[in-house]
Amino acid sequence: MTSTHVLERAAVQAVAETLLREYAVPAEPAQNRPDSGPAILAALVAGQTRPPDESAASRAVVTWLRDFRSPHYHPGLFGGGASSRMFGLRIAATVWPRLNEPLAKQRARLIEYVAAPRWRTTNVGWEDYDLIVGPAGVLVAFAIDPGIDAAGRAPLIARLALLCEDEALSRLRVGQYQGEKLRGWNVDRINLGLAHGLPGIVTALRAAADADGLSEELDGLLRRLAGRLVAESYVDDRGVITWPFGTTRLDGHRAPKGNGRRQAWCYGCPGNAWTLWEAARVLGDDDLGAFALESARSFLAAYDDDLYLDGLGICHGAAGLMLVFDSFARCAGLPEAAKLADHLTDHLMGHLDEPAALAETGWSLLMGAPGVLSALLTRSGGDRRWLASLGLR
Repeated sequence: MTSTHVLERAAVQAVAETLLREYAVPAEPAQNRPDSGPAILAALVAGQTRPPDESAASRAVVTWLRDFRSPHYHPGLFGGGASSRMFGLRIAATVWPRLNEPLAKQRARLIEYVAAPRWRTTNVGWEDYDLIVGPAGVLVAFAIDPGIDAAGRAPLIARLALLCEDEALSRLRVGQYQGEKLRGWNVDRINLGLAHGLPGIVTALRAAADADGLSEELDGLLRRLAGRLVAESYVDDRGVITWPFGTTRLDGHRAPKGNGRRQAWCYGCPGNAWTLWEAARVLGDDDLGAFALESARSFLAAYDDDLYLDGLGICHGAAGLMLVFDSFARCAGLPEAAKLADHLTDHLMGHLDEPAALAETGWSLLMGAPGVLSALLTRSGGDRRWLASLGLR
């Protein structure tokens, strides 16, 4: 670690400890606090050694555990879901081993939950398949958990395979959200973003292949789904190989493209290019890998802060872009990606006063201060294991 990274880590650590201390003594009862964000940030702040009980990190974890008394509203990997709690416990248990007991209980409950079909297979909504609240995210959590075996993952793989059984992927066309202002555009489309769409399923099945080996079933599924993603790509006015928010409806109405502006972990080129690169690695598909790298390079060549940056968070902001292209730099050897990751690190370091404002809006990993600070701590030498929940490395 260079001296610059040491200085960066010290600055981020100081902000993180301040926010964790405030989190540990809330001014009023929290809402939906058991997202994995506080636990992951506390573990990264603590490092490899369990800190004293009076430390900001330890006190924050106690508060986080206390809020487990509130119900979870879905089994998913983000947004306070049951898998989010399980994943947070697993990361925190590397620092506080006594958490292995509640982790085992949460794991057992989730394995029992997914053993029976519980999701719609027609007129689906995001909760029936996606990476955030649906079975794709649960499968990612199961695939990266050494305490869960292939048998525990099998019902989730079967569920996603059923949704993708026909060539047209007709079961993935969204049937919910009719008339909704924010989500209504999804109706009768296959969403093409990593967070709520087909790339999230690819990420989940790829994670299962990493965990259990590439079966004939997974090989066929991944090739077909990756091929559909490639087919749905287009080149925007800036020369970026990217994706619309969703497929064309059956009545021929095209999905909004957002003029190519939403380029982030959740939608567009960055998250999808990485998803395809990882799928190509598992499949041993050189052509798919070359397409993924070409897509990433097209975004890197066109990159513009004023056009593409949308806040600080992981989901659609600077922290997510930084983590995606840090993964490309380290794993795919793209020097251009390293330069962008460094630039975005500098950008985030220049806004260290803003995570405090983010904390006021919630403590989610994807949207709030925990994700921003965890990303910076990881970039400066912190534990990378939590990145697997995002499909990153």
